[in-house]
Amino acid sequence: MNEERFLDLLFGRISRPWVTYLLVAANLLVFAWLVLRSGSIMQINSQVLINYGALYGPAALTGQGWRVITAIFLHGGLMHIALNMFALWQVGAVGERLFGHRNFLLTYAGAGLLGSFLSLWWKPGVLSVGASGAIFGLYGALLAYLIFERRAVPHAILRELRTSTVAFIGFSLFAGVALPGIDNAAHVGGLVAGFVLGAGFAHPLDQRPGLGVWLRSLSGISAVLCLALMLWQGAQPAGEGFRRMALEQRQAALFAETDLELSQRVAALVAGLQQGKITREAALEQIENELLPGRELQLQMVTALPKTVPQREMLVAYQQARRNAVMALGKACATGESHWIEVAANQSLLADNVMLRIRLAQTQQGTRGRQ
Repeated sequence: MNEERFLDLLFGRISRPWVTYLLVAANLLVFAWLVLRSGSIMQINSQVLINYGALYGPAALTGQGWRVITAIFLHGGLMHIALNMFALWQVGAVGERLFGHRNFLLTYAGAGLLGSFLSLWWKPGVLSVGASGAIFGLYGALLAYLIFERRAVPHAILRELRTSTVAFIGFSLFAGVALPGIDNAAHVGGLVAGFVLGAGFAHPLDQRPGLGVWLRSLSGISAVLCLALMLWQGAQPAGEGFRRMALEQRQAALFAETDLELSQRVAALVAGLQQGKITREAALEQIENELLPGRELQLQMVTALPKTVPQREMLVAYQQARRNAVMALGKACATGESHWIEVAANQSLLADNVMLRIRLAQTQQGTRGRQ
């Protein structure tokens, strides 16, 4: 087939790549919304990205699996979306005409999804956004067409397309290795999916797709779906870890809230005793029935923590001091002996000092983690 005939078939098949136009428009509209929500065009705030569907393991693997789709339409800044949309526009002009609207869209979606799944499996704790996995898939499909249908493409056009496609893939993968913050897992996943789907969809422009093409297409789609399912299952252990972490964080928040409430109630009780608003008998009843059992439960909870938990020993010492302060206050109410008030005050001061050491240790640990 000569060049003129090939180009006539290519542009006669599809006059305008409407799917490409719609995908670019959708990405730009979403980016405009993110800019409005973030207040910045050069770099979108990470929390805004998470709020609007970024791929983030702690969320995606704990009930928000839809993020594997939404993340494909989010971008982290102006340069990010500009490069991706330029690449999409370039490959769409050829790819959509080679494969047709439907198969082009299926390739974009399948590659984007497999890229998300591979990214989630490879680095589940890293935030990831962007259409680059889907775009890599389009280039992978184009490469598959140029390999399996090379006899149906004029030599000059084949050489030009092959050179530009391989150059884009090679340079982008190299940049993903050399530069920080680039999700190469999504690139590779998208590339593999696109190549597999492109190999199934490919057929000469001057021939209608026969049974063999349909069977290859179904095989390619099935292979991508199986790979996606395997990666999703492979990422589930990380999801269990994130669920445990979330539970521990909720428990820690509840623990801290209860600790603060108990401290405030003890302080109010002491103030009531000093001001004569509550009798020693009533105070003792409250201590024995509510405050002391609450402190004992707090102490049991920290004592049950694994020894590998940071600052465990200091947490135990803190709760022991708080419990001892309440016990001393109860003895003061029961006996009327003033030295127990002093013991309670000393234990409260000890607890405050231990908490300061805990917070200092946590601050130092956080600083080391950022270096």
